[in-house]
Amino acid sequence: AFASWSVTPVEKRAVCLEKLADLYEKNMNTLLAILCLEAGKTWNDGIAEVREAVDFCRYYAVCARKMMSEPQILRGYTGEINELSLHPRGLILCISPWNFPLAIFTGQIVAALVTGNCVIAKPADQTSLVGHYAVQLMLEAGIPDGVMQFVPGKGSLVGTKLVGDKRIKGVIFTGSTATAKTINNTLVSRGDEIIPLIAETGGQNAMIVDSSALLEQVILDVINSAFGSAGQRCSALRVLYVQDEVYPRMMELLKGAMSELSIGDPRL
Repeated sequence: AFASWSVTPVEKRAVCLEKLADLYEKNMNTLLAILCLEAGKTWNDGIAEVREAVDFCRYYAVCARKMMSEPQILRGYTGEINELSLHPRGLILCISPWNFPLAIFTGQIVAALVTGNCVIAKPADQTSLVGHYAVQLMLEAGIPDGVMQFVPGKGSLVGTKLVGDKRIKGVIFTGSTATAKTINNTLVSRGDEIIPLIAETGGQNAMIVDSSALLEQVILDVINSAFGSAGQRCSALRVLYVQDEVYPRMMELLKGAMSELSIGDPRL
Protein backbone atom coordinates (compact mmCIF):
# COMPACT_ATOMS: atom_id res chain seq x y z
CA ALA A 1 0.00 0.00 0.00
CA PHE A 2 2.96 2.35 0.57
CA ALA A 3 3.70 2.73 -3.15
CA SER A 4 0.36 4.39 -3.86
CA TRP A 5 -0.26 6.10 -0.50
CA SER A 6 3.16 7.80 -0.44
CA VAL A 7 2.41 9.60 -3.72
CA THR A 8 -1.19 10.46 -2.85
CA PRO A 9 -1.44 14.28 -2.81
CA VAL A 10 -1.05 15.71 0.67
CA GLU A 11 -4.35 17.57 0.22
CA LYS A 12 -6.22 14.29 -0.18
CA ARG A 13 -4.54 12.80 2.87
CA ALA A 14 -5.30 15.92 4.93
CA VAL A 15 -8.97 15.78 3.94
CA CYS A 16 -9.14 12.24 5.35
CA LEU A 17 -7.98 13.58 8.72
CA GLU A 18 -10.59 16.33 8.67
CA LYS A 19 -13.30 13.79 7.87
CA LEU A 20 -12.07 11.67 10.77
CA ALA A 21 -12.35 14.66 13.11
CA ASP A 22 -15.95 15.12 11.99
CA LEU A 23 -16.69 11.40 12.52
CA TYR A 24 -15.25 11.53 16.03
CA GLU A 25 -17.59 14.39 16.87
CA LYS A 26 -20.54 12.69 15.20
CA ASN A 27 -19.91 9.46 17.14
CA MET A 28 -18.91 11.09 20.43
CA ASN A 29 -21.56 9.27 22.47
CA THR A 30 -20.28 5.86 21.38
CA LEU A 31 -16.68 6.89 21.99
CA LEU A 32 -17.57 8.18 25.45
CA ALA A 33 -19.29 4.91 26.33
CA ILE A 34 -16.30 2.79 25.28
CA LEU A 35 -13.85 5.12 27.02
CA CYS A 36 -15.89 4.89 30.20
CA LEU A 37 -16.53 1.14 30.20
CA GLU A 38 -13.13 -0.05 28.98
CA ALA A 39 -10.70 2.66 30.13
CA GLY A 40 -12.56 3.83 33.25
CA LYS A 41 -12.84 7.43 32.05
CA THR A 42 -15.27 9.79 33.71
CA TRP A 43 -17.64 11.57 31.35
CA ASN A 44 -15.70 14.85 31.63
CA ASP A 45 -12.36 13.13 31.01
CA GLY A 46 -13.87 11.29 28.06
CA ILE A 47 -15.17 14.49 26.48
CA ALA A 48 -11.74 16.10 26.87
CA GLU A 49 -10.09 13.09 25.25
CA VAL A 50 -12.37 13.05 22.22
CA ARG A 51 -11.77 16.79 21.77
CA GLU A 52 -8.01 16.24 21.97
CA ALA A 53 -8.21 13.51 19.33
CA VAL A 54 -10.22 15.86 17.10
CA ASP A 55 -7.62 18.59 17.61
CA PHE A 56 -4.82 16.22 16.60
CA CYS A 57 -6.59 15.42 13.33
CA ARG A 58 -7.17 19.03 12.35
CA TYR A 59 -3.77 20.25 13.57
CA TYR A 60 -1.78 17.65 11.62
CA ALA A 61 -3.90 18.25 8.53
CA VAL A 62 -2.94 21.94 8.60
CA CYS A 63 0.72 21.18 9.32
CA ALA A 64 1.01 18.63 6.53
CA ARG A 65 -0.46 20.97 3.95
CA LYS A 66 2.07 23.64 4.91
CA MET A 67 5.16 21.48 5.40
CA MET A 68 4.78 19.02 2.52
CA SER A 69 3.55 21.33 -0.20
CA GLU A 70 6.69 23.46 -0.26
CA PRO A 71 10.37 23.01 0.73
CA GLN A 72 11.26 23.91 4.32
CA ILE A 73 14.01 26.47 4.86
CA LEU A 74 16.41 25.73 7.70
CA ARG A 75 19.26 27.92 8.95
CA GLY A 76 22.36 26.05 10.12
CA TYR A 77 24.62 26.87 13.06
CA THR A 78 27.00 28.83 10.84
CA GLY A 79 24.20 30.82 9.23
CA GLU A 80 23.96 28.88 5.97
CA ILE A 81 20.54 28.39 4.42
CA ASN A 82 19.43 24.84 3.73
CA GLU A 83 16.38 23.68 1.83
CA LEU A 84 14.71 20.54 3.17
CA SER A 85 12.12 18.50 1.29
CA LEU A 86 10.04 16.21 3.48
CA HIS A 87 9.11 12.75 2.24
CA PRO A 88 7.46 9.60 3.65
CA ARG A 89 9.75 7.02 5.30
CA GLY A 90 7.71 3.85 4.86
CA LEU A 91 6.06 1.68 7.51
CA ILE A 92 5.70 3.34 10.93
CA LEU A 93 4.94 1.41 14.11
CA CYS A 94 2.69 3.31 16.55
CA ILE A 95 2.56 1.95 20.11
CA SER A 96 0.05 3.80 22.29
CA PRO A 97 -0.78 3.67 26.03
CA TRP A 98 -3.89 2.75 27.98
CA ASN A 99 -4.29 6.06 29.84
CA PHE A 100 -5.22 8.06 26.70
CA PRO A 101 -6.36 5.26 24.40
CA LEU A 102 -8.09 7.51 21.88
CA ALA A 103 -6.19 10.82 21.89
CA ILE A 104 -2.61 9.51 21.86
CA PHE A 105 -3.59 6.52 19.71
CA THR A 106 -5.07 8.93 17.15
CA GLY A 107 -2.31 11.53 17.32
CA GLN A 108 0.44 9.03 16.59
CA ILE A 109 -1.39 7.43 13.69
CA VAL A 110 -2.69 10.49 11.87
CA ALA A 111 0.69 12.26 12.04
CA ALA A 112 2.27 9.30 10.27
CA LEU A 113 -0.56 8.81 7.78
CA VAL A 114 -0.92 12.40 6.64
CA THR A 115 2.80 12.54 5.80
CA GLY A 116 2.40 9.58 3.46
CA ASN A 117 3.53 6.71 5.66
CA CYS A 118 1.78 3.43 6.27
CA VAL A 119 1.04 2.46 9.87
CA ILE A 120 0.91 -0.56 12.13
CA ALA A 121 -1.17 0.53 15.14
CA LYS A 122 -0.46 -1.42 18.35
CA PRO A 123 -2.80 -0.22 21.12
CA ALA A 124 -2.35 -1.02 24.80
CA ASP A 125 -3.81 -4.48 25.37
CA GLN A 126 -6.03 -3.05 28.16
CA THR A 127 -7.82 -0.70 25.73
CA SER A 128 -8.01 -2.46 22.38
CA LEU A 129 -11.75 -1.84 21.96
CA VAL A 130 -11.27 1.93 21.91
CA GLY A 131 -8.55 1.58 19.30
CA HIS A 132 -10.58 -0.83 17.18
CA TYR A 133 -13.56 1.52 17.02
CA ALA A 134 -11.29 4.44 16.13
CA VAL A 135 -9.77 2.42 13.29
CA GLN A 136 -13.23 1.70 11.86
CA LEU A 137 -13.86 5.45 11.77
CA MET A 138 -10.47 6.04 10.13
CA LEU A 139 -11.41 3.64 7.32
CA GLU A 140 -14.78 5.35 6.99
CA ALA A 141 -12.96 8.70 6.71
CA GLY A 142 -11.16 7.46 3.60
CA ILE A 143 -7.92 5.87 4.78
CA PRO A 144 -7.47 3.05 2.22
CA ASP A 145 -7.43 -0.61 3.18
CA GLY A 146 -3.86 -1.78 3.71
CA VAL A 147 -2.46 1.66 4.53
CA MET A 148 -3.08 1.02 8.22
CA GLN A 149 -3.11 -2.28 10.10
CA PHE A 150 -4.58 -2.70 13.60
CA VAL A 151 -2.51 -5.20 15.60
CA PRO A 152 -3.69 -5.66 19.21
CA GLY A 153 -1.85 -7.86 21.68
CA LYS A 154 0.53 -7.89 24.63
CA GLY A 155 3.40 -5.48 24.16
CA SER A 156 5.97 -7.99 25.38
CA LEU A 157 4.99 -10.30 22.53
CA VAL A 158 3.59 -8.25 19.65
CA GLY A 159 5.57 -5.05 20.29
CA THR A 160 8.89 -6.84 20.63
CA LYS A 161 8.33 -8.78 17.41
CA LEU A 162 7.36 -5.69 15.45
CA VAL A 163 10.17 -3.41 16.69
CA GLY A 164 12.75 -5.98 15.60
CA ASP A 165 11.33 -6.32 12.08
CA LYS A 166 13.50 -4.60 9.47
CA ARG A 167 10.46 -3.50 7.50
CA ILE A 168 9.66 -1.00 10.28
CA LYS A 169 11.13 2.38 9.30
CA GLY A 170 10.13 4.40 12.36
CA VAL A 171 8.59 3.94 15.82
CA ILE A 172 6.28 6.28 17.73
CA PHE A 173 5.90 5.21 21.35
CA THR A 174 4.19 6.53 24.48
CA GLY A 175 4.73 4.62 27.72
CA SER A 176 7.35 3.88 30.33
CA THR A 177 10.95 5.05 30.17
CA ALA A 178 12.17 1.47 30.63
CA THR A 179 10.21 0.25 27.61
CA ALA A 180 11.39 3.19 25.52
CA LYS A 181 15.01 2.26 26.31
CA THR A 182 14.34 -1.35 25.32
CA ILE A 183 12.83 -0.23 22.01
CA ASN A 184 15.79 2.06 21.38
CA ASN A 185 18.28 -0.72 22.07
CA THR A 186 16.43 -3.06 19.72
CA LEU A 187 16.43 -0.49 16.92
CA VAL A 188 20.14 0.16 17.42
CA SER A 189 20.93 -3.55 17.37
CA ARG A 190 19.33 -3.89 13.95
CA GLY A 191 22.38 -2.07 12.66
CA ASP A 192 21.29 -1.72 9.04
CA GLU A 193 20.11 1.92 9.15
CA ILE A 194 19.16 4.69 11.56
CA ILE A 195 15.53 4.21 12.59
CA PRO A 196 13.83 7.24 14.17
CA LEU A 197 12.22 6.71 17.58
CA ILE A 198 9.78 9.28 18.95
CA ALA A 199 9.29 8.40 22.62
CA GLU A 200 7.09 10.17 25.14
CA THR A 201 7.64 8.80 28.63
CA GLY A 202 6.86 9.72 32.24
CA GLY A 203 7.83 12.79 34.22
CA GLN A 204 8.25 14.00 37.79
CA ASN A 205 6.06 17.08 37.84
CA ALA A 206 6.34 19.54 40.73
CA MET A 207 4.47 22.61 41.95
CA ILE A 208 6.02 25.22 44.24
CA VAL A 209 3.62 27.22 46.44
CA ASP A 210 4.95 30.30 48.27
CA SER A 211 3.28 32.76 50.63
CA SER A 212 2.13 35.03 47.78
CA ALA A 213 -0.16 32.36 46.30
CA LEU A 214 -3.94 32.45 46.51
CA LEU A 215 -4.36 29.11 48.27
CA GLU A 216 -7.98 28.52 47.24
CA GLN A 217 -6.93 28.75 43.58
CA VAL A 218 -3.89 26.59 44.22
CA ILE A 219 -6.09 23.85 45.69
CA LEU A 220 -8.25 23.76 42.56
CA ASP A 221 -5.16 23.40 40.38
CA VAL A 222 -3.61 20.76 42.64
CA ILE A 223 -6.76 18.63 42.70
CA ASN A 224 -7.24 18.93 38.95
CA SER A 225 -3.63 18.11 38.11
CA ALA A 226 -2.99 15.37 40.67
CA PHE A 227 -6.33 13.57 40.48
CA GLY A 228 -7.69 14.34 37.01
CA SER A 229 -7.68 11.15 34.93
CA ALA A 230 -7.21 9.43 38.32
CA GLY A 231 -3.66 10.81 38.25
CA GLN A 232 -2.83 8.45 35.41
CA ARG A 233 -1.15 10.81 32.98
CA CYS A 234 2.42 11.94 32.41
CA SER A 235 1.58 15.57 33.19
CA ALA A 236 -0.02 14.82 36.57
CA LEU A 237 1.26 16.70 39.64
CA ARG A 238 3.46 14.36 41.68
CA VAL A 239 5.40 16.57 44.12
CA LEU A 240 4.02 19.59 46.01
CA TYR A 241 6.44 22.01 47.70
CA VAL A 242 4.80 24.43 50.14
CA GLN A 243 6.42 27.35 52.00
CA ASP A 244 6.40 26.89 55.79
CA GLU A 245 4.34 30.02 56.45
CA VAL A 246 1.35 28.78 54.43
CA TYR A 247 1.79 25.05 54.97
CA PRO A 248 -0.81 24.59 57.78
CA ARG A 249 -3.56 26.40 55.89
CA MET A 250 -2.62 24.67 52.65
CA MET A 251 -2.89 21.22 54.24
CA GLU A 252 -6.24 22.07 55.82
CA LEU A 253 -7.69 23.14 52.48
CA LEU A 254 -6.13 20.20 50.63
CA LYS A 255 -7.51 17.61 53.03
CA GLY A 256 -10.95 19.16 52.75
CA ALA A 257 -10.83 19.15 48.95
CA MET A 258 -9.59 15.55 48.83
CA SER A 259 -12.42 14.43 51.11
CA GLU A 260 -14.86 15.62 48.44
CA LEU A 261 -13.39 13.31 45.81
CA SER A 262 -15.37 10.17 45.07
CA ILE A 263 -13.87 6.83 44.04
CA GLY A 264 -15.96 4.27 42.20
CA ASP A 265 -17.95 3.67 39.05
CA PRO A 266 -16.96 6.36 36.50
CA ARG A 267 -20.45 6.27 34.98
CA LEU A 268 -21.96 7.81 38.11
